[in-house]
Amino acid sequence: MVDTVFVVIGDVMVDDIAPLETPLVLDHDNPVHFHRIFGGQGANTSAWLATQTRGSGHGAVHLIGAVGADSEAAWVTEQLVARDITPRVQTTDDPTGRCVIVVAPDGGRTMYPDAGANASMALDHVREQFQHVLATMPPPARCHVHVSGYFLARLPDVAKTFLHDLPDDVTVSIDASALVLDAQQRLDLLQVAASCHVFVANRVELTTVVNTRGAHPVTEGQGSNVPASVEGRLEESVDAMISQMGFDGVLVVKDGSNGAHAVHRGAWLHVPARDVVAVDTTGAGDAFTAGFLAEWTSSPAPVASRMTDEALIAALEAGTDLAAQAVTRTGGNPG
Repeated sequence: MVDTVFVVIGDVMVDDIAPLETPLVLDHDNPVHFHRIFGGQGANTSAWLATQTRGSGHGAVHLIGAVGADSEAAWVTEQLVARDITPRVQTTDDPTGRCVIVVAPDGGRTMYPDAGANASMALDHVREQFQHVLATMPPPARCHVHVSGYFLARLPDVAKTFLHDLPDDVTVSIDASALVLDAQQRLDLLQVAASCHVFVANRVELTTVVNTRGAHPVTEGQGSNVPASVEGRLEESVDAMISQMGFDGVLVVKDGSNGAHAVHRGAWLHVPARDVVAVDTTGAGDAFTAGFLAEWTSSPAPVASRMTDEALIAALEAGTDLAAQAVTRTGGNPG
C-alpha cells in the first residue's frame, strides 16, 4: 500500500442541528434541542477521510479553508485537530461560516447556510498551503486533491487557476454541491470536471449540472428520494456528461436508497444501498465520497491501471458502507 496525502479544499462551517420530533408545521413553533457541531462539505469529507486513514498508515488529511477572526474559528479548528485533520485555514474579515440544519423525523434535512469566510478565501492562500503539503510529503507518498463543489461555485476563478497549475502526478476529484447553480456556475463546474480524475454527484446534482441552458433548478419532491422530474433521466445525464462534455474520468453517482453507480470507459457499475434506518442524512454524501476516495487511492498502481471494474466496485462498496454509518447518527461528521 502506498500512502496518499489528501488535500481537501472546501468549506468550514459551524452547524447548528435542529432535529424535529414531528413533521414541520409552518407558521407555528416547532420546538427542537439544538446540537452544535463542525460542518461544511470540506470539513465533513476531511473528517470521514481521517477515519479511513487513522492508524492504517495510509496517508494524512489536510483541509484548506477559511474562517473568521472569532471564537467559532478557534472552536472549529480545535475540533478538526482532534480528529487528525491538519487545518490550513485563512483568517478573513468575514465571520466563520454557519449553517442551520433542520432534520425531519424521516432523516431528510433542509439547510440554511451562511458561507461567511468560505466565500473570501484567496488564491495565494490555497497555493501556499498546498505547496507546504507537497514540501513535507514523505516519499513515495502520492498526493490527491479533493475539491468541494461549494468552493468551485463560490470562487470559480480561484479554483480554476489553482487546478490548472497542479503537477501532473497529482490526482483530482470534485464533489458537486447542493447549491442552486446558475448557468455560469454550471459551466464553470463542467469546465473543471472535464480535467479531473473522479467526479462525484448525486442524481439530482448531476441532472442539474449538465443542464447548461439555464432552466429552472431541479428540486426534490416531498416524500421521495428521487424527484419525478429526474426519475429515468440518470442515463441521459450520464451520457451528457461523458459524450457531450468530454469527461473521461470516473463518474460516480450517489443515488440514495438506490445505492451508488460508477461509470468509466463504457462500464456501468452499481452497488446497492445498505439496509439501515436513517436518523439524519446530513453528510451522508460526504461520507460516501471519503470512503470511495480512500479505497480508490489505496492501490500502488498508476491511475490508468487503477480504474478497473474490480477497483471501482471496491471503492463503491467502501463509500456505501461509510454512508450507511453516517445516516445512523445525527450530524454530518463522524463525531
